Amino acid sequence: MLNKKIKSASIVIIGNEILSGRTQDKNINYIAKELFKSGILLKYVCVIPDEKKIIVNEIRRLKKKFDFIITTGGIGPTHDDITAESISLAVKKSYVLHKDAYKELVKYYKKIKSDLTDARKKMAYMPKGSKLIKNSVSGAPGFQIENIFVFAGIPSIAEAMTKEFLKIIKVKNKFYSTSITTKLFESKIAHILEKAENSYHDVSIGSYPIYDGKPRGVEIVISSMANKANVLKAKKFISSQINKII
Repeated sequence: MLNKKIKSASIVIIGNEILSGRTQDKNINYIAKELFKSGILLKYVCVIPDEKKIIVNEIRRLKKKFDFIITTGGIGPTHDDITAESISLAVKKSYVLHKDAYKELVKYYKKIKSDLTDARKKMAYMPKGSKLIKNSVSGAPGFQIENIFVFAGIPSIAEAMTKEFLKIIKVKNKFYSTSITTKLFESKIAHILEKAENSYHDVSIGSYPIYDGKPRGVEIVISSMANKANVLKAKKFISSQINKII
């Protein structure tokens, strides 16, 4: 069982290159770890193509279900970068030039002595009323509209924007986690884990087989975003029950 005060998040990876296998996503793991450390429960991840209708439908569906939606990809200067325009449609806002985003682009391209082309100018367009997410790597910002946070797909930029996102939302939950390793297999301890999870409020229990060529046992992870005391009680209970079997 999980505390209703816990904030939930979803990640939407947008890009044909991910779905075709040409590019391997490197953002989910990093963002998931940062959300975990910040006490935000990541409940859903999906990968979708650069197709306007699919992006619009998925964003509309998810923004009703989760506290935060994070998207990565599709906000660059090329013709297939349609994330910002699609999200404008999803939230029923005009797709407009953001003056402050444009200023950031002017400043960045002046700094690197390169032209701000019409294609690059596209990166300053976003839903009307958006708030900028700072990009400390390459100048072109991400943006927030409602509970949707839009990041670039390039891993170094997505990481920088994740840090900015956490500053913006200021969630102060703390995640408590501990683990037990046993040589017993899951089938031997499943009933113990089920009883523990049902007995201790706000605690989540997962079991993960250890395998290095052949089965070596199980790592049991006991965690909570709200109740450190019950994490410790659940660990004590599980350990005592396992010791009875060994």
